[in-house]
Amino acid sequence: MIYFSIMKINVPKWLYEIAEINSQPLYLVGGYVRNALCGLPPSDVDVAGVAMPEDLILPKGYYFATTYKRMGTALIKHRYLHGAEAEYTPFRTEEYAPGGAHTPTKVCFNASVEEDARRRDFTVNSIYYDIKKDEIIDFFGGVEDAKNKILRAYDPEKVFASDGLRLLRLIRISAQTGFTIDPETERVAKASAHLLADITMARKSLELQKILFADLAFDVIDAHYRGLTLLRDYGFLPYVCPELADLDGLAQPAKYHKYDALEHTFRVVRSAPPSIRLAALFHDIGKAPCMKHDGNMHEHDVVGAKMLEKILSEEGLRLSTKEIDRTIRLVRNHMYDKERQTKSGKMLIFVAKNFDIIDDLSELMDADSLGKGTVLTAEPNRLKEFRDILVQSGAPIRQCDLHISGVDLISLGYEGEEIGKELNRLYETCVLNPSLNNHKKLLELSKRGKINRKTE
Repeated sequence: MIYFSIMKINVPKWLYEIAEINSQPLYLVGGYVRNALCGLPPSDVDVAGVAMPEDLILPKGYYFATTYKRMGTALIKHRYLHGAEAEYTPFRTEEYAPGGAHTPTKVCFNASVEEDARRRDFTVNSIYYDIKKDEIIDFFGGVEDAKNKILRAYDPEKVFASDGLRLLRLIRISAQTGFTIDPETERVAKASAHLLADITMARKSLELQKILFADLAFDVIDAHYRGLTLLRDYGFLPYVCPELADLDGLAQPAKYHKYDALEHTFRVVRSAPPSIRLAALFHDIGKAPCMKHDGNMHEHDVVGAKMLEKILSEEGLRLSTKEIDRTIRLVRNHMYDKERQTKSGKMLIFVAKNFDIIDDLSELMDADSLGKGTVLTAEPNRLKEFRDILVQSGAPIRQCDLHISGVDLISLGYEGEEIGKELNRLYETCVLNPSLNNHKKLLELSKRGKINRKTE
C-alpha cells in the first residue's frame, strides 16, 4: 500500500538549500524520518534521489567528502558550517549471493523510489520524505510502525537472506530506539542466525560496539543492556563472540551471585559507565575455560586477560592496540585486593603503576559488585582511597617523574637490563618514600645498590 501524506518534518535549513537548487526531488529517508515520526532525537541525515552524485548540484561551500562509486553513495559536507553533513544515495536495486554476505554481487541504478524502498531493511527505514513538497511516501506501513514503535521487515525472509548483517542491525536499532520487534520478523530472524557466519568480524565488531553504547544514541534507558540480552535470546551471540556465549547458563556460587555468568556480565555492563563497557563485557570471559579445566573459577582474571589478546586482535574484534592494552589491563586487575587485605605499601605501588587506569578500574569493580544482584550498593574498594594518598604524598606517579635517568645509571656502571631493574627499584622506593626523589639521594641509593650487588 502506498501512503502519501502532507506532513511537516523539521528539515535543516541547509538541506532545503540543496533540495531547492536541484530539479529532481530529494528525499530524506531512514533514521531521520523514523525518529521525527516517533519523537526521538534526530539521527544522521540520509538523503536519496534519482540522480547520481556527480549529477547533483551543490550550493557554494558544499562538497563531496567521499564517494563510494560502486554503491553510488557520497558524503556531502560544508566547508565551514558545522553539522551540515548528509549521506546521499541514488535509487538502486541490489542482488546478493546465497548465504547472507553483506556485500551485494550486483548493483543497478535508475531504480524507482518503490524499487529503492524494497531493498531497505525495515519498514520504518523505508519512509521517504520529499524535502521540497513536505510530503511522505510510505509503501509498507512504516509510518504506522514508527508511531507504534514497532520494528518490522516487510519481507523478513528476503531481508535477512539478502544481507545477514541486518540481523545485528535489527538488534541494534531495536535497542537504540526502544522499538519492539514484530513477531514474524523475530521468528525469521531467530531462524536465520546462521547467516551471521558469512559476515566478517570487522562488520560484526562495529555492530557489537554500537550495541554497547546503544543508550547514548537517543537516550533510551538501559538500551545497551537490552541489546545484549537480545543478542543472547535470538541466538546471535555464538556468531559474534563464542567465548561470551560459553558463559550462558554457567552457574556461579549462590552465596555471591544471583545470576549465571552471562547475565551477570550483562548486568555489569548495564551498571558500567561508557568508558569501561568493553572491559565490563569481557571481565569474566575466563570463567568458562577455568571451570572446564579446573572445576572452579580461580584465576579467571588472568585467563581472561590472556584470551583477550586474541578476541580483540585483528583476527577477532579488530580493536586498536591502545584499546586492547587498556581492556586487557582492566580485566587482568579487576579482582585486585578483592578481600581488602593487601598491605598498604603494595597497594601504593600498584596504584602508582596503574595510575592511568585506576579510576576506570575502580568503576569496573563497582559495576562488578552491583552486577551480582546480591547488593544494592557497590562493595567498597580501596583504589581511590590509595590514589588520593599517593597524590597527596607528592610521590612520583610515573617512572619518568624520578629525578634520575638511565644516563645517570650508565655513568655509575649500570648496563643492559640492570638499568631498567634499577629504575624500577628506585621508583618503588620513592613511591613509598617520596622525600627520596632527589637527584643526589637517588644517585647515592644507586651507588650503594651497585656495591651491594657486587659483594653478594
